[in-house]
Formats: sequence, structure tokens, C-alpha cells
Amino acid sequence: MRGRSFFLSMFGFLFFVSTLATAQVPVMTAEQVHSWLDSKRAFLLIDARPAEEYRQAHIPGAINIPADRMKADAERLPKVKSTPIIFYCRGEG
Repeated sequence: MRGRSFFLSMFGFLFFVSTLATAQVPVMTAEQVHSWLDSKRAFLLIDARPAEEYRQAHIPGAINIPADRMKADAERLPKVKSTPIIFYCRGEG
């Protein structure tokens, strides 16, 4: 019984944390990103796909930081923390 209670508590905590994290990361549509590009608004556009896919095609102005290199390439992120960052890749998640 104690193990079940622990499992349910952990599940609830992880669900809460994942819900909180998701709520803080808005998802933009392609039309919204296009609008930002047209407006010349200041933001950073990051293509999180592998480098080979980036070389084949990417949105003009995007920089390539593959998801597995994000921590190593953190110096390429804006120093001003209020600068919006838009990530895109080939799929959801």
C-alpha cells in the first residue's frame, strides 16, 4: 500500500510539473512566425534539426542549434533574457 501511495504521489507531482512547464511555453503557428518575420520584430529563430537538414533548407534568418547541442552552444543564445526565442524542428514535441 505504501508503494502505491508513493507512486501516486510521484505521478501527481510529475503531472503538475509537466503541466506547469507546458503552460509556460507557448506554441506558435507558422502564420504567427511569418508575421513576426515580416514585422522585423527582435527575436531569435532557432532551427533545432540536425545540421544536415539545416543545410538542405531552413527559414531565412534562423540559426542552427540541434537539440542535442543546445547546452554546448548556449553562448549563441541572446544575452538579453527578454529576447523571445522561437524554436522549430521537423515534428511535434
